[in-house]
Amino acid sequence: MRIMYIIKAFAMKAGVERVVSDKMNYFAEHGYEVSMVTYEQGDHPHAFSLHPSVRHYSLDARFFKLSQMPIWKRPVIMRQMRHHFKEGLQDAVDKEQPDVIITTTYSMKLLDIILNIRTKAHRLIESHIACYTVRKAYDYRYNPLLHNIAKLYDKWAFRNIGKFEKLIVLTQGDAQDWSQYVKDVVIIPNPVTCYPDSIKPHDGTGRRIICVGRLNEQKGFDLLIEAFSLIADQCPEWHIDIFGSGEDELKLLNSIHLHHLEGRINILPPTSHIYDEYQNSEFFVFSSRYEGFGLVLIEAMACGIPCISFRCKYGPEDLITDKENGLLVADGQISELAEKMLWMIIHQEERLRMGLRAREMAKKYLIGMVMKQWEALFKML
Repeated sequence: MRIMYIIKAFAMKAGVERVVSDKMNYFAEHGYEVSMVTYEQGDHPHAFSLHPSVRHYSLDARFFKLSQMPIWKRPVIMRQMRHHFKEGLQDAVDKEQPDVIITTTYSMKLLDIILNIRTKAHRLIESHIACYTVRKAYDYRYNPLLHNIAKLYDKWAFRNIGKFEKLIVLTQGDAQDWSQYVKDVVIIPNPVTCYPDSIKPHDGTGRRIICVGRLNEQKGFDLLIEAFSLIADQCPEWHIDIFGSGEDELKLLNSIHLHHLEGRINILPPTSHIYDEYQNSEFFVFSSRYEGFGLVLIEAMACGIPCISFRCKYGPEDLITDKENGLLVADGQISELAEKMLWMIIHQEERLRMGLRAREMAKKYLIGMVMKQWEALFKML
């Protein structure tokens, strides 16, 4: 079977890119012919290593550059880029002759082209974030005029999503939301690729809390900083390391400075050795405002450390059983997050027991088990 993935770019060390690379590598290692089409990659190197047999087509249709152009010029350039994308994609499809084409909701503005490419391939689409945040109207929720315009765009875009044979989502809650707009919704969670054979013993001496994610509004690190500021004086030997990059880095650094937490909260660049960092930490905090799944939660749990998370849509409540393998916090409640962090710091024995239960739960998401669901889907098609 021949599988083609169509994604924006494969350049950022982030969750979606990691998951896509894991799946492509798994398929390639199990006898599938795999190709990847990107359109905003540019000259950037691959974010993660790929199996040598995976073929990459870079179409060089960088739509993000439109925001740098005068408004009057954008419609013309947009049309040219869409044409370039269509021609390049058709050429790649003609060469690869895929049996299955998979794209994501991040390519929303190009779904009509992907749907109309000449091919006999089955067309699938994945959503990696909560349904309500996929809507453009959500981005302009504070601007009534643009909000109403975006609602018209969403109506067109969601109609296109519904034309794909299957929409694959990550959680039951998100599937229920999507079922209002799309008939054929399938739930397949993200896999955890690395499940360490053994884990480093946690004796509590590390006194490090770890957080991982892109530095933007979604990940809620501003809420995390606010929460830690409420308890920092009560745990002077503890610190937080945040691994990530993004547009809110300066804003977060300013917040750290404002709360006099320099050295107590550190922002570190993304790393390819994140599993080592998990194992050198005592517990993980997940402060997202919304998610599609929360892959980093599973990764941390696989390393035997418990997690504290907001009950955001969606993912944490599928993975964390409150007070058994981690702690759940009312969505957006900063004071409660602070209380739960302090409880985890103080209660070392309970923390260690939660970590072992978390590691056991993570086995359900081993890549072999999850990818069998994908193979079953392909056979059904």
